Order: sequence, then structure tokens, then C-alpha cells
Amino acid sequence: MKKILIIIFLGIITSTLRSQSLYPEKFEDCKLTSFCLDCGDTKAQPPKTIIQNLLSGIGEKNLGILKGTIEMQILIDQDGKPCLLSVDNKTNISSTDLKLKASINSTENWTPAITGTKKENSSVSIILQFENGNYGAKRRIFDFTNQSNMSAKGSPDRMGSDRSQLSETWKVFNQSNSEMPWDMTRAVASDQKGNIWIGTDNGIIKIENGKWEHFNSSNTIISPASYNKNETQSVRDMEVDKKDNKWFVIGYDVYRYDNHVWTKFDSINSPINWVRKIFVDHSGNVLFTSWNGVSKFDGQKWSEMTKKNSKLTSDKTLGVFVDSKERTWIGTFEGNVIIEKGNTTVLNDKSTPLSMAYISKMYEDKKGNLWFSLYNEKGTAAGIYVLSPNGNWQRMFAEDPKMFAGNSINDFFLDEQTGNLWLSQNNVGILKYNIESKKLEIYTTENSNVPSVNIERIIKDKDGAIWAATYAGVIKTELK
Repeated sequence: MKKILIIIFLGIITSTLRSQSLYPEKFEDCKLTSFCLDCGDTKAQPPKTIIQNLLSGIGEKNLGILKGTIEMQILIDQDGKPCLLSVDNKTNISSTDLKLKASINSTENWTPAITGTKKENSSVSIILQFENGNYGAKRRIFDFTNQSNMSAKGSPDRMGSDRSQLSETWKVFNQSNSEMPWDMTRAVASDQKGNIWIGTDNGIIKIENGKWEHFNSSNTIISPASYNKNETQSVRDMEVDKKDNKWFVIGYDVYRYDNHVWTKFDSINSPINWVRKIFVDHSGNVLFTSWNGVSKFDGQKWSEMTKKNSKLTSDKTLGVFVDSKERTWIGTFEGNVIIEKGNTTVLNDKSTPLSMAYISKMYEDKKGNLWFSLYNEKGTAAGIYVLSPNGNWQRMFAEDPKMFAGNSINDFFLDEQTGNLWLSQNNVGILKYNIESKKLEIYTTENSNVPSVNIERIIKDKDGAIWAATYAGVIKTELK
């Protein structure tokens, strides 16, 4: 079996963490209660046997069919003893079956982190990638250039458009020029009154008629960050339902704000577990994708769709959508399904893109066309697709098949009024594509004042301006 080992470094800007699990799958038996994130003048270094130890635990049989990525947070004490603290497993095999915990905890001692002459307890993150029997490994390197305000700008992976061809100018809101409590943002929404809501990694902002209102762990029930009680957990997604309730994924729990009262939903009072995304359907139901299938709240009671009760291909779900025909589309990391009148169909027809990539997001336009953002690890089949009512598929940007290879789509927004398709592309920036003229504009940190190559949610406000949440502030198009 051919195997390829690649050790590379991946940069991210963040702040020092104390006693925090970075990833959703947590292991509780590590003895350390205090540690720093990838710290030290000399950082902790793994023994040469670490990869072989992991592969032995995975086993030849599993390695042959294993696909996807695994990111592991490993604690290294002052003596170099490793302990697996948390994992983000995006493969087709469970962490238990891969024996990740046993493999990491039985590895030979690391060289511990050292600052000056003092050894330190530290946390290290390693990413493993698997495909067709091949594997690669890379270490996530954390850069602490701004301890007081987490922010990430970065250099784009692809060239932006010529400045002279750009039609938009952007206004940037960050901690230095506004009431933003933090620059790192992942979510933005507009409510039924036209107010703008911004979810940051340290609190929530509401902008109403130019007035900024703050919501955080000091004035709501939102939990503080475990490593700093003065900070609020990260807001990772946000939606507004038909009754103008605001829903937030904060940490891995869900919060609802009905404009008066905050309510928290977790694994104790609901079926949700490690929630990823929120979707509000046309009937007002609120759906959540997670590592435990899809949960639905109808305003009164909870229900769930899982591998066990709805024949999902996997409980690790990515995207969910309910179309005008009441069909529920679900993307999982082991394939897509559609549920219609209680019957589940696996979408594995080789003639369609749904057999090759997973549904991340969907949208139905006024003509009944279904728009898909599809994701897969290799990127070759990823991208934007349109399914017409008569069953014909169209791949957007088909003339440039490498457009989404290696750079996934974080979000898309179709502005039917202007005919513009907006895309946030990971490690690139924000893209504007006019469907009629075919003009593509790519805004990056190098050709515009877009402040980051990491952009998440995109929305349109009541005045027609486009807003986007970035890792270095929120941006808004200047109205002409």
C-alpha cells in the first residue's frame, strides 16, 4: 500500500488558552488542569515514532478505507508525557475504532516545551489526512501576535481581481474603529426589523439605528470561556426564525433570544450534541446539524433525524435544507440523503454531483432552482451547482475546475434582486459573480480593504448592503 508522509506547518492567529478543549470530541482523563497553547521559546516536539504508533493503532484494514481529516489536541506535560485531550474527527471511522486515544497516550515521551530554562505544560495540535490508503500529517502552528484581540488576516491562496475591475468598496468594523468587542467574527444576521446582529469570539452585537448593544457572559446566561471568565464563548453560527427569535451556536451549545429572555439548549434539555449549523425552514422549524444527526425544534417540542431512526448515511451531518416540496435534504460526511414523506433515499446516483461531494448549504430561488454548495476533502467535485426543476444539473464556474480545489466555500448568498452570487472562499476572500454578465470579482487582502482571507457568513440588509463576517472584523459594502 502506498503511503505518503508530509509534515508541513499551518498558521493561525489566536490567544493563549488555559485548560480548554479545542475540538468537539473530548477525553476527560488527562491529568493537567493548566497548560498553554503551543507555547515555549522551544515548542514541544514529538518523538519519531508518533506516526508509526498512530498507524499501528488504526490498522492496515482501516487505513485502506479511511478517508477524511482528523485534528487532535495533545497535552504534553513538563516531563514530555502525552495525553489526548480532544479530537475533531471528520473521517468515516470513529475515533474509538481508530484507537486514537490509546495510540497517543502510549507514544514515547515528547520533548516538552521550554521557556528560558523552565519546562512548561503545553497543548499541541496535529492534523492527519487520509485518502485511498495515503496519509499526510501537519502540525497546526499558533501565532500569538495579538494576545488581547484574536484576529487573523493572512495571505490569499489565489490572486484577486485587478483593482480597476472591482465594483464594490467596503467599510470595515473592528475593535479599533467601532464598538466591536473582538475582531474574530463568524456569524452575522439581519432580523425582521432590519437590525444587524454580529456574533464574535467574545460576545454578540446588535446594531439598531446606529446604536450598538452588547450581549455577553456578564449580562446574559451565555457561558464564559473556560480559560478566561471575563470572555464569552465563540459564536459559531446564527439565524433568525419566523417569529424574530435569534438563535446562536455558542461553543457547542445552542441559545435562543426571544428579544426578552435567553434560553440555553444542550444535551440535557434537548437532543442537540456538538451543533454545527442552523437552518430555519419556510414553516418556521429550526434545524441543527451536528455530530449526532439533525435536530429539529418546531416551537414546542424537539425531534431528531439520525442514522438509527431516519436511515442517514452518517450521524456526522454538515448541511440541511427543506425545499418547497417539503423534502428534507441532508448532507453527511458519508453521503447525502433526501427524506420525503418519511422515506429516506440515499443520493448515490453516479451521474449527479451529489454522489461525489457533501451538501454544505442549499437555497431555492423564485424559479424553483435548487442551489447547492458541495464540499469534499479533495475539492475536485466541490463547488456551486444548480438543479433545475426539470432535473438538469449545472456546475457554476465549470470552465475553471480548479477554482474550488483546496479552497472550500464557507458560505454563499444569491441576491436575486441584483443577480449577484456572493461566495466566501476559505483562504481567499469574498467573491462577487454576476450571473447574467458572467463577471467575477475576487476581493482579497491584497487588492482591497477586505481585512481577512477567512470569511464566514454573508447576508444582505434591508438597505441592500452586503455584510460578511471575517476573522478580522465585519465588512459591509458602501451603498452608492
